[in-house]
Formats: sequence, C-alpha cells, structure tokens
Amino acid sequence: MNQSIQLNAHPIAQKWFAKLELKYGVDQNRTILVHRKHFGPIRVQKMLWPEKTGVCHTILVHPPAGIAGGDHLSFDVEVEAKAHALITTPGAGKWYKTNQKQAHQHIHLTVKDDGILEWLPQETMLFDGANAQSETHIQLDDVSCFIGWDMLVIGRQARAETFQTGHYHNQFRLHQNGALLIADTLSFHGKDRFLTSCLGMAGHAVMGSFWAVAPSQNRSTTVLESQIDLIRELIMRMDFNVTLTLVNGVICARYLGDDVRQCHDAFAAIRARLRHYWLNLDEAFPRIWRT
Repeated sequence: MNQSIQLNAHPIAQKWFAKLELKYGVDQNRTILVHRKHFGPIRVQKMLWPEKTGVCHTILVHPPAGIAGGDHLSFDVEVEAKAHALITTPGAGKWYKTNQKQAHQHIHLTVKDDGILEWLPQETMLFDGANAQSETHIQLDDVSCFIGWDMLVIGRQARAETFQTGHYHNQFRLHQNGALLIADTLSFHGKDRFLTSCLGMAGHAVMGSFWAVAPSQNRSTTVLESQIDLIRELIMRMDFNVTLTLVNGVICARYLGDDVRQCHDAFAAIRARLRHYWLNLDEAFPRIWRT
C-alpha cells in the first residue's frame, strides 16, 4: 500500500500550477483592477493609462518565459460593465520540449455589458517535442466588445527547426449571451501531414487567428461587411497574406506565412481600423511593443 501511494503521488509532485485572476472595473472615468490574485510566477508586470479615455493597458509576465512538461497555467480575466482593458505580454511565449509530459494552458475571459477587452498577447513558439494542450474560452454579454488574436510559430526559425515529435492541441470557443459564435480547434502531431499539406500549413511556420466582436451599435451586417471591404483594401496595399471573413457577426482574420512580424503588423493594422470604426479611438499601440 505504501508503494501504491508513493507512485500516485510522484506525478503530482512534478506538476507546476500557476494561476492569475484579474477583474477590471471603473473608478473616476478610468479602468482599474478591482481584483488581482496570483498563484505561482504569472503576474501583472505593469499597468499604464496612456489614453485619455482611461483604458487600462496591462502587461502580463511569466518569468520562466515558457511552459514545460507538467505545467498548468490558468488565466481568469473579467471586465465589468463600461470598463476597457487591454492585455498584452512583453515577449513571445514558448511551449518547451516536454519529454512526453503534457503541458496545459487555460484562458477564460469574461466581458460584461458595455465592457471592452483587447486580448493581444505576443506570439507563441512551439518547440519540437512539445506536448501542448491549450484552451481559450470567451464569454461576452449581449453588448460587450472584444478584439483578440493568437499567433503560433511552429519551430524555432533561427535553427530551421520543424515539428518532428510531440503534439499540439488548441481549442478556442467564443460565446455571446450564451450562444456559441465561434468554435475553432487546431490539433496536430509531429510530422503530421497537416503541416505540409496545401489544405493545412503548406510547409509554412507561422499561422495567426484574429477575432473581433463589435459593440451593439455597430453590429449591422451591412456595416460590418463594408468595414471588412475597407480593411481588405488596406491589407492588399500592405501585401499581407491575410484573409478576412464575417462569421456569426464575428470578424475573423487568418494569417499563413513565415514572418511573425508581418502577422503581428497585419493584425495590429486591423485592430487599429476597428478601434477607429467602433470606438472612435486611436491605435494606441502598447509601449512594450516598441521596446
């Protein structure tokens, strides 16, 4: 019996749990953190208010810089009514080689009525041999606004690394007012045909997804489609490999290529236009992107 207890306890001892809880509210016409709680190394590095409207720019930091086998990282963010939060990171995240141990990341984002959340992390690098399980669940109230993206780099490009072993599974779900608007799942193994097929990555190393839900006064399908047409013209002039579609009232953009900076610049340009159309705000890029 003692041996059985010891064997069961060993895997638990190898796991590293980290969690960050954030809740944003409004105080004297600016957004502030009304609740902040962390367990483990992930935490808020800095908060800034560079915009006159009081948007809270928040930089999240994970000092290990990556997720190793057995790690469990959780982010639980809530934006209350009329608050506006922008969340980003100082650099690329990483999924390290895990020696077959699974690594997990859980992201839960909730935006209440009239709240606005911009979820703008920098890219994530998938190392060869990583065993990554990631999920992002977003809950929006009826008149909430959301702009967010996810950028994935497969392999360390400086080493010409490809994904030979391991597994990547990413699940994205976006709900509004209880209804599922977007369900997106990406799953592949090392040497998977998906990585080279023309129906998948076609040998490219970078893929990105962008999602945006307009505030209630800007949700006319006709208006959204006209805005997408204008953004398409911009993207074509910038010569970015991005496609844009409207799905269940959600503006979706995809990037496929080999240049993560191009992906970032394309998504940032789309975000800047939507901020102007929907919120009458300037682009206001986070300062950390320029350092």
